Amino acid sequence: MGRSAELASRNALFAIWDPKVLFPEIKEIPDPDVITHVAVSRAKKGEWHYLHEAAIQWHKDRFYVAFANAKTHETGDYDEIIRGCTSTDGIRWSEPEIWAQPPLLGANSYNHPLLFSHGGVLYGFFVCWDDRHNPSTEIFTLEEEKNRWIHHPEGSLPLFLPFCTPQRMEDGNWILGGENHWDDSAVAVSDGENLTRWRMVKIPRGKSCRLRYPESAVLDWGGGHWIDFCRPTCAMDPENPPFLTGAAPVSESFDCGKTWSTLTYSNFPLCNSQPFAGKLSTGQNYLITNSLEEGRALLTIALTKPGGRLFCRLYKIRHQQWPARRLFGGFGGKTYAGMESDAVGTATEWSYPNAIEHDGKLYIVCSQGKEDCVLSVIPVECLV
Repeated sequence: MGRSAELASRNALFAIWDPKVLFPEIKEIPDPDVITHVAVSRAKKGEWHYLHEAAIQWHKDRFYVAFANAKTHETGDYDEIIRGCTSTDGIRWSEPEIWAQPPLLGANSYNHPLLFSHGGVLYGFFVCWDDRHNPSTEIFTLEEEKNRWIHHPEGSLPLFLPFCTPQRMEDGNWILGGENHWDDSAVAVSDGENLTRWRMVKIPRGKSCRLRYPESAVLDWGGGHWIDFCRPTCAMDPENPPFLTGAAPVSESFDCGKTWSTLTYSNFPLCNSQPFAGKLSTGQNYLITNSLEEGRALLTIALTKPGGRLFCRLYKIRHQQWPARRLFGGFGGKTYAGMESDAVGTATEWSYPNAIEHDGKLYIVCSQGKEDCVLSVIPVECLV
């Protein structure tokens, strides 16, 4: 039994995967019967070599995709910008345009974009970094006639980074999965239908649960019961030896995100990479993650039964380490001083997914090798 299967079968861990169902070995994970792969934007020599954190939405008559860019290296809270492009069919994409860049709002950097279309308005949740290395989520709306983003200063969320598209809760508020700076999982809860007003709720954790970049997704278990599911740090915890932190930490809320239990380890295995979750029109929760064994070389989608809570099926979305990175320079710049590296020629990855269901298909964007934005399209009927 492989490491993932062993973790998923542990009854002592909080069940996210059905422990009665064998978690499949890598070579046994099937592809969906139908899946289409599309290139949205590729790195170009002399232009933008770093691309990451893609997000997708359908708004009115077209798809919108946003992502973070930097010239050569991943620079984090310095010198990154947000660019985006559009498509009417999901196949042919426009050339990217700049949507947010320093020094707008006094920022050093913009990244981690999230898009959401609601009530005829396209919202942009863009992470703005200041000169003290602190992030805030700034909320924008698209003024379509002039093709420009309008900032809503009343909606600023200090120290919050969003990672999961808003989902509506039974109390009429919306919830965003995210992160409180770099060390705590968090959610943001809207003020009803006012999507420019949010409050952050930090997820409690014990001293033995040490996290770094606990980017989180949220799962709707019905009746106001929500699960915060966050990225682990893949190492043994010396203060908590029974648990591998390659299993995702989770927390429960029974009151539509107002209060949360202390994080505990679940039986769902994944590597240290951002998860993404949502619910299909079939009533199935889905969870997109990178493999514990294969890392970011394997991107998968797990599914529940319609109306179910526990995941019991798994499909491959992308699985390969090649072609090698062509242009992405690795880490570098002020944020990673002394850690500069060159990633050109190294194996690629498929990571930081974001998805939306539209017209009977699930559209999943991710970054390829942190230099290209790619899209995978799966008919929902192939996931039931």
